[in-house]
Amino acid sequence: MCIVDTIRQLANAKGMSITALEQAVGLGNGTIGKWIKQSPSCDKIKLVANYLSTDIDYLITGQEKSSPNLSADEQELISYYKRLPEREQMKLIGRASALAEMYEDQVEEPTVRTITLSCSDNRVSAGFGDELFDYEQWDTINVVETPISRKADFILVVDDDSMMPEFEDGDYILVRQQPAVDLGQIGIFYVDGKGYIKKYKGNHLVSLNPDYDDISLIDKEFRCFGLVLGVAELI
Repeated sequence: MCIVDTIRQLANAKGMSITALEQAVGLGNGTIGKWIKQSPSCDKIKLVANYLSTDIDYLITGQEKSSPNLSADEQELISYYKRLPEREQMKLIGRASALAEMYEDQVEEPTVRTITLSCSDNRVSAGFGDELFDYEQWDTINVVETPISRKADFILVVDDDSMMPEFEDGDYILVRQQPAVDLGQIGIFYVDGKGYIKKYKGNHLVSLNPDYDDISLIDKEFRCFGLVLGVAELI
């Protein structure tokens, strides 16, 4: 697109012809048409650019001058604005202002996906142990959906500080139901009628807190309820 085509496009957007534009900026009739074959003076092209609310670079190249502070979308919006008649430019500014006021007080909050898991009222301890009652009493609880929480089958509550620093008293822990865990993994265990969260060491269970003694599994009624995946983030 040559300079004359660009000027004609911008002039038409303002509802005027090339001839009317020449009269408006004080150029002789047919002056702009001659710019197809000969380069205009800086003074004349500046008059036209100012009147059309654009810049000289755009008239010459037909492209908006890029700005490091403006995105491609922002530059495109400016291009549309400059092609509008002055009256429509004012309308566009008014609409943009109204939209900005409507949204300025609205704070977009990140979407948090949740899942619902079964939760037992019984608390488990790596120290002295609490009665599990085979988890006869269940409720439900909402937690933040994460790759870890999606793997969980139910939630239990930690009782005491015997698994600190990894698990604290009152933590809601995610558990995947399974009949056994590997050596060194933390699980939920039933030992002689009581429930524990502890690390499995084969023939005994250990706490992370050294203040608590190990629990031997030799000659004990023993069962694994599941693998501890981590701490749940409650809603």
